[in-house]
Amino acid sequence: MKEVIAKEMIFLHRNFTSQEEVFRFLARQLAAAGRGGQEEALVEGFYAREKEFSTALNDRLAIPHCKSRAVKEATVLVVCNEREISWTDGEPVDLLFALMIPAEDENRLHIRILAQVAQLMMEESFIEAVRQGQDAREIYNAMKDLNALQND
Repeated sequence: MKEVIAKEMIFLHRNFTSQEEVFRFLARQLAAAGRGGQEEALVEGFYAREKEFSTALNDRLAIPHCKSRAVKEATVLVVCNEREISWTDGEPVDLLFALMIPAEDENRLHIRILAQVAQLMMEESFIEAVRQGQDAREIYNAMKDLNALQND
């Protein structure tokens, strides 16, 4: 089993201009890492979740998630964008923690991952460190406890 969060899944200083661009990037990264495929299914998974309720939060943060058969390994991807982009509900977002979860998540791993990511996001020092991040390793070190969740 691969790590839920890996240094290779942390993307700093990006220049996306739309939510669609971000979702397609996330789908391609998951496929490139061998953790999923079917880009369209993954993008549709993100949008299906957004239709239920926007994943944008206060302070320019979002936690988009996709639960799909196209996901092979539970994965968290971090994207820090250089500019704000408009999210589903028009909220500005520049930092997101994307959860990509296999459809057959019997042990409810996605709930445990979401809870731990949300807890991290409440720490202003963590969010500031990610936004100013020069090194994906620092962010990974702050989030690596996520990897223990898949063994619980």
